[in-house]
Parts: sequence; structure tokens; C-alpha cells
Amino acid sequence: MENQESSNFQRFSNWLKQSLFVKLAAIGFLILILMIPNVMIQELISERQSRQSEAIREVSSSWGAPQTIIGPVLTIPYNRWIQYEDGKRNAVREVAHFLPLKLEVNGDVIHEIRQRGIFNVILYQTELTLTGNFEQPDFTALHIDPKDVLWEQAKLSVGVSGMSGIKNMIELDWDNNKFRMEPGTAEPMLLASGVSIEVPVNMESTNYNFSIPLKVNGSDFLQFEPVGKETKVNLQSDWNSPSFIGNFLPDQREINENGFRANWQVLDLNRNYPQSWQNDNFKFGESAFGVRLIQPVDEYAKNNRSAKYAILIIGLTFLIYFFFETLRKFHIHPFQYLLIGLAISVFYLLLLSLSEQIGFNYAYLAAALATIGLITFYSASVLKITRLVIQLALLLIAIYGFIFVILQLEDFALLAGSLGIFVALAAVMFYSRKVDWYNLGVKDE
Repeated sequence: MENQESSNFQRFSNWLKQSLFVKLAAIGFLILILMIPNVMIQELISERQSRQSEAIREVSSSWGAPQTIIGPVLTIPYNRWIQYEDGKRNAVREVAHFLPLKLEVNGDVIHEIRQRGIFNVILYQTELTLTGNFEQPDFTALHIDPKDVLWEQAKLSVGVSGMSGIKNMIELDWDNNKFRMEPGTAEPMLLASGVSIEVPVNMESTNYNFSIPLKVNGSDFLQFEPVGKETKVNLQSDWNSPSFIGNFLPDQREINENGFRANWQVLDLNRNYPQSWQNDNFKFGESAFGVRLIQPVDEYAKNNRSAKYAILIIGLTFLIYFFFETLRKFHIHPFQYLLIGLAISVFYLLLLSLSEQIGFNYAYLAAALATIGLITFYSASVLKITRLVIQLALLLIAIYGFIFVILQLEDFALLAGSLGIFVALAAVMFYSRKVDWYNLGVKDE
């Protein structure tokens, strides 16, 4: 009886070992299990990316926040009269806002890199000159009697989003008169932060020229609001990896290894607010444009993209072992598949940690060589055939090399990946076209 039970168990064990369905089911299950550490690694990448963002915020808060320059805006209060039934009148103070006829911004953006731990933070200091002119404010177009205008309370405001980054005494040249601008804007509802000063405006003048030098520290991006009826912005910088952002791209730009130059020209017709209005009828913010100083290589973005190909690498590697096992008629235990899969998962941990120190490309080379070497060394004792071990190493090199190429081809990654998978499938179909899958488990007589 015991011999019969032992024989039945032996037959069942042999069936498990030789069954194609059981083998494929076990491999599929292992691939799903190995996605768990892959998800954990992706979460680790996100955590490291968050720490980088936190480091950038900490350094930027001390140096200067991302800067958006709005203005100048001329704000003039006036009295609106309310007539009561008893004949009495009461004055209510309101304001009118006027934008410049022409605005030209010339700036030089000098970058600086600060380190917080292992993270690099890109900062900049820019020296801007805002020049242009205002026409005589036309209150009749706003249906306001010029006699009700409080001309002596006119204020010129410039919006600066990051006040802590201002590095000079801002001296306004207003029709050849010098004024030191003070913190705070004429209307905080319109410009949340910035500087302002009372300026002489009267009914006799027809034109007011202005010039405003502005030196500010900032980080991440520099933007401008096109407040002029015609706005021109000319920027140059020593940073060679700009990303032009906002509603308008430069009309002309030049980027080389020494930096970039960019020129914008925006008309009032390109935005959604007029040259003058009353109170808070219109708001700024939807028409801003400018430049962002970006990292030329985002290590964490590449790590994240690389981790998404884990299932492809594990699947192709297991497929190689499956073909070696079935076509060469020897057996690889599921535990051995698991160890190989874990070695592939550790590759992404090595890649992340090394890329923070030596850059993504060198980290990928080092991590890939270490992983391929480990798998090849382990497989030498499993496969026990030198030719198969060499074939395995070459195939792994091809797989990791293919993934590296995909990671470099951002715009054509989908096309290259699709073609690569098609070629891999074609190769599998070609080399397995004469295999009798129904008789793989049958012993040769």
C-alpha cells in the first residue's frame, strides 16, 4: 500500500515537473508576485523625488521664489457720487487702472547651482529694465467725469510675486523724475504683492515715459504679464536648458552650449483684458509667459520610466529560461525563477541609488553589468552548458541595451518599444515553429 502511494506521489511529482500548463502558470504567478517589489521601488522613486522637491523649496524660500513680473500699472482713484431722494449726494471712492501703451523688458538671467545634500537646485539672479510709456489716462472712455478724478493720488505699481528675492532699491524714472518705490501695491486685489509709489499725473500732459530697474533672485521660472498695448521682452541667459512656458512662445530664440536668447512680442489683442478698467472688473494671470530653467537630465523621471519596463524585462528573461528548459529537456525549479526575478528587481534599486551619485547613464551601465553578471554566474550552475550561458548573457545584454535605447528616445519611445516587442515575438515564433508542444513532456523512447 505504501509503495502504491509512493508511486502515485512520484507520478504526480513528475507530472508537475513536466506539465507545460503548470510550468506556464507558475511563471505567470511569479511575474505577478515580482510586481510587488517593483511597485515598492516605484514608490521609493516617488519618495526620493518628493525629497528633491522639498530641498528645492527650502533653498528657493531662502534665495527667491519663482518670479512673475506684472506691470507697471497706473492706478488713479476717483469719486463716484450716489444721489439720494432727499437731494443729498455721497462720494464713494473707486479706482481706475490704466496699462502702458508700450512696454519693453530687457533682462539678463544668470544661473547659480546650490546643493542641499545630494540634490542640486537651480537658481537665478536677473537684472531687468522695464521701459515704456503711458498715454494720458482717458477717463471719459470709462464714463467718468475728469473733475471727479483724484489726480494727486495716482500710483504706479509693479507686481513682484517673490518679494524676498528683490535685491536692489527700486528707483522709478517717471518723466525724468526719480522716485524710490515702496513695498505694497496700490490695489492688493489686483496685484497681490509688489511695489508702488505716487506719481505726478495731470490733465495737461499727454505722455509719461518710465524706466524701472529691477534686480531679483528667483528659482524655477521667470514670467511676465503682457500689460502693454505692445509688449516686448528680450531675455538672455547663460543657462543652456530653457523651457519656454506660458501662453506665448518666443518669436525668436537661440539656444547653444553657452546659454540662450529669446524675444517675445505680444499685442493687447492676444490677451483677455483691456487697456483700462474700473475696480476689479478684470484680473491678471492667464496671459503670463516666460522661461523655466530645467534640469537637462531628470534622474528620477528616467528611473520611473525605467521601472515601468520591469514586467517586460522579467517576462523576456523568464521566456529565455522557459525555452532553454523545454527545448533542452532539463528542469528549472520555480524557486530558481524567483531568485532570478528578484535579481532583476534589485537592478532598479541599484539604478536609483547609483543615479543619485553618478548620473543615470553611468548608473544604468553599472547596474546592468552587475545584474547580468549575477544572473549569468548563477545560471552557470543551473544550465551547466557553457554555450547556453553565453547565449543567455548576450540575450540579457540585448534586452538591457534595448531598454536603455528606449529610455533615451523620449519622442519615439513608443515606436521603438513596439518594434522591439514585435521583433522579440517574431524571434520566438521563428525558433519555436517546429516544436511539438503536445509532446514536450513525453520522454524519448
